Amino acid sequence: MLTTEQDSQTLTADLTRGVTRARPLDGGRRQMVLRVLVTVISTGLFLVLYRLSGSYRPAEQLDLGIFWMLETHGNPTLLRAVSVPTLMLSSAVVLLIAAGRGRAMRGVRALMILAACNVLGQVLKGFVFGRDAIATHQGNSFPSGHMIAFGSVALALWIVLPRVMRGVFTMVAALVLAVAAFELVHYGWHRPSDVVGSLLLVTAVGAVGGAAGGSRESCRPSSLTARRRGTPADDPTADGR
Repeated sequence: MLTTEQDSQTLTADLTRGVTRARPLDGGRRQMVLRVLVTVISTGLFLVLYRLSGSYRPAEQLDLGIFWMLETHGNPTLLRAVSVPTLMLSSAVVLLIAAGRGRAMRGVRALMILAACNVLGQVLKGFVFGRDAIATHQGNSFPSGHMIAFGSVALALWIVLPRVMRGVFTMVAALVLAVAAFELVHYGWHRPSDVVGSLLLVTAVGAVGGAAGGSRESCRPSSLTARRRGTPADDPTADGR
């Protein structure tokens, strides 16, 4: 009888350890699935928006109607701030924040996302996509390079900032992005579809970057916990102590 009870207790303990050990893995898988879904949905909406706004007449008329209704002339101060030097300065700030927090690799990942957004946007705009230059006189305007710059910098900063600061930063970034989007249409630089497409592109690239770095970071808490307990990270008895 005692042996049976001991076997039962051992089996229960093993099952409990297995469930406890599986939870972080399940959480990591859920995060990965979420990022993949965001990537697929954002990419799909990006392509659909491009096709509809360029070839589907009702959508094109709506796009241009909003553009003509808001269009005016003036000096957009916020938009003039976008340039290669300002992007380089923003990249340096991202790296400095990450290094100051001891998160150098996170800073590198944020910088790669920022660069990928802007390079991909210029490639798509200049060599892949093409439609009539209705909103501007400089050829294809989809997606907006200015909006990609604002969105990618905001995303990179959000990645490297501490969690306690992300809430306030999100509100400030949303306000700046809204003003930039309005100015892009208001001053006749881009159609609304150009602006929305840029944000979808940044979202997709950000999700891909998060998926690429998420699996490695999800393994760190268990290893850190194991070291604090004085047991190897792969010790099967670590969760039972």
